[in-house]
Amino acid sequence: MVSTFLIVGLRHDIDTVYGLRRGLGKIVAIEEKHGVRSTFFVRIDVIRTELDCSVLRDLKDRDWEVGLHLINTVNDASFVSPSYELERLKTLVNTEIHGVTPCGSTIGFRGDITWEIMDSLGLDYMQAGKKPGVKTKSFAFPPHLSFDIHYVRNFGEREGYQRFRADLWHKLEQDRQATVLVHPEWFVRTVLSHGLMKIPLTLLRKGLMNRVYDEFVGEFKSKVEFKKYVDIC
Repeated sequence: MVSTFLIVGLRHDIDTVYGLRRGLGKIVAIEEKHGVRSTFFVRIDVIRTELDCSVLRDLKDRDWEVGLHLINTVNDASFVSPSYELERLKTLVNTEIHGVTPCGSTIGFRGDITWEIMDSLGLDYMQAGKKPGVKTKSFAFPPHLSFDIHYVRNFGEREGYQRFRADLWHKLEQDRQATVLVHPEWFVRTVLSHGLMKIPLTLLRKGLMNRVYDEFVGEFKSKVEFKKYVDIC
């Protein structure tokens, strides 16, 4: 029986076209198998074609959530504005957007200024790596557990999963609630290495997230309530 007192929010950041086109479907298949739903935070620049748009529209029509993965985290004038990013995503996916997270690969998270910019978008919630030092109008989620690029990358699939599992239970015992981040690209290529070593490790299916994510959701679905972010805040 699922405990209504323990809640885990599932988060996926779509940072690349590769992740959108190759990895997203693998996550959706696992979550659909277990009857859970999650939130996908999407950079607007990875949506390149009408097919990309239709994939995301189908996702939200099937009760997954689409949120904004903000590129311009400091309101730099050399990029399109944060408000434009938000409106563009709404238009492309034809949906309301309830939440935002900062993307780390262009400008990155810059503390209170990023919190202030995300808050200025007037959404229901936000999440970043650290709790804000400024008061926000939107709900600010505490930091997430990064299942792939922290646990599995640093410790391997088995030890990484056991460490993740222990930390997740500790978080749930303390707060009764936790959020978990996994990136779609690591369902089609290894998370264990950088550079040329990625090729053989991927071919050997070492360090792919499919098996451990399936194990995680399968193990925890009878012990916690998995939720989209919008259903928690």
